[in-house]
Amino acid sequence: MLDFKPVTIEDKEVIQKFFDKVAFRNCDFSFSNIFCWQNSYNTSFAVEGDFLFFYFKTHDHWNYLFPVGDGDLKKAIEQLTLDAQSRQIPLRIFAVTQEMFDLIEECMPGEFIYKKTRSWSEYIYSSKDLISLVGKKYQPKRNHINKFKRSYTWEYIPITQEIIPDCLKLYRRWCAENGGCNSEQSLVEECTATHRAFEHFEKLGLTGGALRINGEILAYSYGHPLTKDTFGVHAEKSLYEIDGGFVMINQQFAERNCADYLYINREEDLGLESLRKAKLSYYPTILLEKGSLRRKSELQPN
Repeated sequence: MLDFKPVTIEDKEVIQKFFDKVAFRNCDFSFSNIFCWQNSYNTSFAVEGDFLFFYFKTHDHWNYLFPVGDGDLKKAIEQLTLDAQSRQIPLRIFAVTQEMFDLIEECMPGEFIYKKTRSWSEYIYSSKDLISLVGKKYQPKRNHINKFKRSYTWEYIPITQEIIPDCLKLYRRWCAENGGCNSEQSLVEECTATHRAFEHFEKLGLTGGALRINGEILAYSYGHPLTKDTFGVHAEKSLYEIDGGFVMINQQFAERNCADYLYINREEDLGLESLRKAKLSYYPTILLEKGSLRRKSELQPN
């Protein structure tokens, strides 16, 4: 059995060293994401030899992430298999991209079934597109931005310790707009993740920016690099009463914080139709498909 332990802020350096060795663009391999949502998924990790392993819970199922390392992948998968057997659970590997499946298929051909899940797909955009919004397809976005600039006195400022209380004040107002952050489990979990992010903002190495509109912080966004060429946006908030607030913070954050990256990953739509529509309206360059792996030998015959 692998020696898993809960992820803490003190584990950042150890875990990040493994992430730096790979170039996975999906948000699941971001220490800041893993740490901030640790309570929601009971995420734990283990380092064994040349690999980093993660173990976590979704709904009623315990799962693993794809092993991260530069050693013998077949051996690492066999370690997960033995760990799952010792826990008397099926081996499930989640958040698997086609690239990851191909790596497993290469060393263990025909042993796994790969099932993609559309709501897990991540939206990855050209940073130039989100900054410039050039072309007919982005005309509605430019219209929103122009109206915003005419309607408000505003400035874009970096998120620092000094303005984090104002960002949390905005978050509470956003919660109120959405029926309260205790109204459903997903909002409760997001609230916890948001407070963890702001509490450990500097230690996590997060980068953020906010819009001060008519003297108040009324929009913000923050995230962390995923790879050398891809920046991951973890959160974006604006009050709906601010006309064009979301479009403006999206464009300004891309321009001020992501210009040095080729791509911007704006993560999943969680199967929410309104969120899917909003993310598609920015025309992703890559729709990064993800799914789960199960051993053929563990599946019941039809």
